[in-house]
Amino acid sequence: MSVIVSSTPSTTPRPPATVLIATDVFGHTPAVSGLVRQLGINALVVSPWDDNETEFRTEHDAYQAFIVEGGIARYTNKLLGILQDQSALRFVIGFSAGASALWINSAQECMKSVEHAVLFYGSRIRDFREIKPVCPMRLIFAEEEAAFDPSALVDDLNRHGQSAEMAKGTKHGFMNSYSRGSCVKSQTRYLAEIIALIHANADKEAA
Repeated sequence: MSVIVSSTPSTTPRPPATVLIATDVFGHTPAVSGLVRQLGINALVVSPWDDNETEFRTEHDAYQAFIVEGGIARYTNKLLGILQDQSALRFVIGFSAGASALWINSAQECMKSVEHAVLFYGSRIRDFREIKPVCPMRLIFAEEEAAFDPSALVDDLNRHGQSAEMAKGTKHGFMNSYSRGSCVKSQTRYLAEIIALIHANADKEAA
């Protein structure tokens, strides 16, 4: 299920969402709703789960349920259908599984209208590094990953012309307050950068 979260009063007609947020395996948590409020713009939140009330006690529980439900392949297909249906989208933001699924879709025709994509610690990107995105991509990885060497992946992506970087001193999940890798300092930094990017573009279009 996808949900448009509005930053405008309920009595105001809701314009089409221009921002898509693809969540990690925790889904649409209160923290994600808080992120939308801070962005100050209508956003379409997409979760791996069809039930927005799905909750997990631990990251391990969420990941195991994600695999049972079809994993990254199912999430990628779900996102593709939504991207093809939402022609007003100009920004996409992805976290973990959501980042990986967006990256896998990044060569699709429907992504050509996207002006900026910011993907955080999409670990499966390493299995699809040959993809050539049709829109600008900023790939941000944690410094510490259990399954692979992020620095080697960042170097390889950069050699192939991608905009990839590593957030120093971070672990996987640093943008998620529910994750063991949560890092408030990094959340503050990157959220400020995303807000500035989105609103600079909105101001340019309004001028």
